[in-house]
Amino acid sequence: MPDTPRHVTALISALSFGSPRPELLRTLDDAQWRDILIFGDLMHLTIPLAQRWGDHCPNWVRSRIDENIADNTRRFQIIKTTYAEIADVLRTARLEHVVLKGFTKSPDYAPEPRHRSQSDIDLFCPPQMISGARDVLSTIGYEPVYEFENMPWDHLPPLRRKTSWRWRGNAYDPEMPLSVELHHCLWDHAAARCGPEDLTAFWERRVERQLEEITFSALSPIDNLGYIALNLLRDLLRLGIVTSQVYELAWFLHANAHNEEFWTRWAETHDEELKRLESVSFLLAATWFGCDLADVVSAEIERLPVGARRWFDLPATSPSPLGWLRPSKDGLWLHTSLLASASEKRRLILRRLLPRRVRPVNVVVAEAVPNPSSSGSGTSSTTSVWHHSRHYSVYLLARAKYHLGILPSTLWHGLCWWWSARN
Repeated sequence: MPDTPRHVTALISALSFGSPRPELLRTLDDAQWRDILIFGDLMHLTIPLAQRWGDHCPNWVRSRIDENIADNTRRFQIIKTTYAEIADVLRTARLEHVVLKGFTKSPDYAPEPRHRSQSDIDLFCPPQMISGARDVLSTIGYEPVYEFENMPWDHLPPLRRKTSWRWRGNAYDPEMPLSVELHHCLWDHAAARCGPEDLTAFWERRVERQLEEITFSALSPIDNLGYIALNLLRDLLRLGIVTSQVYELAWFLHANAHNEEFWTRWAETHDEELKRLESVSFLLAATWFGCDLADVVSAEIERLPVGARRWFDLPATSPSPLGWLRPSKDGLWLHTSLLASASEKRRLILRRLLPRRVRPVNVVVAEAVPNPSSSGSGTSSTTSVWHHSRHYSVYLLARAKYHLGILPSTLWHGLCWWWSARN
């Protein structure tokens, strides 16, 4: 992992499954431990570190993490209550859904849900029901939150209730508002130009699950793995990842490396293209955290294109555990290796290197709404339009600067990757 800060290397090495090196933690000073806490909070790795190597943490670090666990325990209770309310109104309106990610990862990917950070509730609804779900949630106070950055492929703008809450420096604050994300697809083939074109079978194979006092509909265990791997790949190709997502996947792969029954059903249930894309995320988990892999998984990884495997090996392009904290467009070259058509590869490269449009204009229009406290004169609405137009202009300039600034390094890394894969 080139150019990775020492405290991040120590954290990732300690969390390895194959050859953990917790002794590196004992070499850190207090300033580096403060850096670990900041990074760990952002990437949701602080509590997993304490779970495995709490005896290697200074007393003041352990005390701070104990406070985080206490806060997160309260937060998990709020998550359960919030989901129960949402599920009730959707059920009353006869709108079906499955829960994605979040608490569905317990116990297979995160054994204790109170030790896992969760900032939103992700629900998948069939396309014909998703607008109805949004409208029903609006009746209990959920409103869309439009953001310029990272407009998603696969879900509507996040929904959130209005609140006076303000950031107080606590990533585990029980009072931090929960967002709801309504997903209209499980993988956007039109945007990715690779992978499965239809995952209707995931919906048809859904199951009922129970976690403590809440009952919910979720993907089957095999399809849940598929979705988690696809979601991680989506972020790897486009947005930058949250490192804990890779760690949780590595946890599952390591724990189930010898579960022959599971992997036999996985190989029979998922088609070749789906398994190909899943194996990219499996390779990332094994690369960072040294997890054991089932033989069938190792075989799928070996069948990946040479360019995809070299992308992980090459220092210029190998993904950093700093995730979205170190923005990069190098995922572009991995993406091209997964495309079959040369013309698709060319279109992708041009679109990513020199995007014609950073963000759909209609989202900006949706933001320009009158202030509810306005007198009806229209002045507030005009002010809102002006404010958002100015905000969007600043955003566009910043993004143009980013795209142009990162272009030389992206091209150089792409050339290094191409030459390495070619040879």
